[in-house]
Amino acid sequence: MTTLNAIRDYWNTRAEGFSRKTAHELRHDPLRWIERMRPFFPRKGTLTVLDVGCGPGFLAILLARLGHEVTAFDYTEQMLGRARVNADEAGVQLTICRGDAQSLPFADGMFDMVVSRNLTWNLEHPERAYAEWLRVLVPGGVLINFDGNHYRHLYDAAYAELEAQDSRTEAHDPAYMLGVDPAPIREVAKHLPLSRLDRPQWDMTVLLELQVDRVTAEVERRTFLDSKGAQRSLIGDFTVVAYKTPQL
Repeated sequence: MTTLNAIRDYWNTRAEGFSRKTAHELRHDPLRWIERMRPFFPRKGTLTVLDVGCGPGFLAILLARLGHEVTAFDYTEQMLGRARVNADEAGVQLTICRGDAQSLPFADGMFDMVVSRNLTWNLEHPERAYAEWLRVLVPGGVLINFDGNHYRHLYDAAYAELEAQDSRTEAHDPAYMLGVDPAPIREVAKHLPLSRLDRPQWDMTVLLELQVDRVTAEVERRTFLDSKGAQRSLIGDFTVVAYKTPQL
């Protein structure tokens, strides 16, 4: 079984739990995410948006509620099924499409904006994904990627200490795990490149090499006391925003 299919199989088992999380966020936390995205919209008016790794459709539904034309894209069948149901319940229309985020089935320059949340870390070829996401953007379009240093603790001692102290990970939340064993994705993560790299430094370097017009990053830090009693600060979640170079 390829790593891509192993990842798909695991997230198929997590679709129901993630859908519950999406429903909770849509009820209780939508404005925070809208305000995080809105400053980066490339222009006013209706946008064509691609949500890569849409899962149960959280970002896609939020953007569709704002009147944008959204394509919800994922490799996991059960996630796409949940996204369709959640969109129907939210009263919005999404274009649902299945495929590999590292090889998109779209023509060049189809979208004004590409968004993604918690996907890049579990890709085998994330640099290829970034190149594809930029390819399908119009010149001057924007890429917004919400991600985090997930499974960095497998290869970094400081992150390992933080993980040992952390009670806020999904693995500790039965409401979203629903009894699913996280061992398979943990095993996959051992072989994924981004488990070994510090982010978002890596993301910004790759995007600059792809010659974007500009790229910025916002980070959320986690502070804790290490085994020696020293206070440490590590990057947990982050947002990377890149603008495709406009046509001259």
